[in-house]
Amino acid sequence: MTEKATDRIERSRRTLGEMSDLVGDQGHTTNTRRWDRLVAEWLGDRQVLERSEEGRAAIVALMADERPVVRLWSAAAALFWDADAARPVLAEIRDQPIRYDLHSITAKHTLLEFDAGTLDRDARLPGT
Repeated sequence: MTEKATDRIERSRRTLGEMSDLVGDQGHTTNTRRWDRLVAEWLGDRQVLERSEEGRAAIVALMADERPVVRLWSAAAALFWDADAARPVLAEIRDQPIRYDLHSITAKHTLLEFDAGTLDRDARLPGT
């Protein structure tokens, strides 16, 4: 793995961590401008990471994170190359609306749009 790839992986982890800190376990924020900046940063990093095997592996590894934001966004990305691994992660968030609130709705619509073939891999997740 190159140093540049390692830096990109670390930055994407840090970005998802900041997203998690901002919205918590239920997905509420009062700082939409910061949220939008973080989402754009994650999407840019994700587009680069998914082009390599090591980048995809790093994203898949994030699906085991304890923070729902990290699991949600990494699993949504991984749907496009490893749906069998990503689906249960999204379903777990979707199926616990009391615990995950807005994240649950996002997971639900992410799966619905993916199944319908309308999920845009380069755009924000539905409802965010």
